[in-house]
Amino acid sequence: MADGLCALGRTAALVRGEELAPDPGSDRLVWLASGAAKLVARPPASNLAAPPPGGQVLAFHFAGDLVSVLRQKDGDFRLVALTACDLVIFPSDAFLDAAQGDPAVLRSVLTRSLQALHRSRTRMMQLGHKSAAARIADFLVSMAERLAGCTTGTCAFALPMSRRDIGDSLGLTIETVSRQLTELREAGLVETEGRSGVSLTDVGALARIAGRTGEPKN
Repeated sequence: MADGLCALGRTAALVRGEELAPDPGSDRLVWLASGAAKLVARPPASNLAAPPPGGQVLAFHFAGDLVSVLRQKDGDFRLVALTACDLVIFPSDAFLDAAQGDPAVLRSVLTRSLQALHRSRTRMMQLGHKSAAARIADFLVSMAERLAGCTTGTCAFALPMSRRDIGDSLGLTIETVSRQLTELREAGLVETEGRSGVSLTDVGALARIAGRTGEPKN
């Protein structure tokens, strides 16, 4: 981040499970300096459909991500820490006004926005068309790329989110998530350790199960 833009922001730290306090009047851009978080949406109380506990998981975010958090009057969107997080919080309008004078920053913001849009489109396609097996495989491939920089071969990393969070983000029950992970373990494609440790023995094979063949990299 450029020094001038950083002057517009304020820092904040969240412990695991803590929410970024909502802002009723201002859209914000939040840069994750460290840690991992989830963006959740909570439907209005009048909504007849029962929401997932804690809200619908819209996306997972990691260190280096720039997250748009809308003002509360446009919807109840919350950024919740999955691990301890350090944040820099900017008013969206002031940030974008200042960034106009720095092409490098604008390019960075656009690149990150396009990556987030691509992930959102992929997720919508999963919810509408992909099987449970394909959704879980795609999730694991995506986490291998984002958390460990792996696109082929073997890969090991720790997942900061719970299986319930994974299910909420993919439109699956926690039982289905557990069953699909068990099937991938039995197929020799995934190994798990404890609550968070994951080892993928063949990222390429999982990408094929996910239907990612020929998909452009985000």
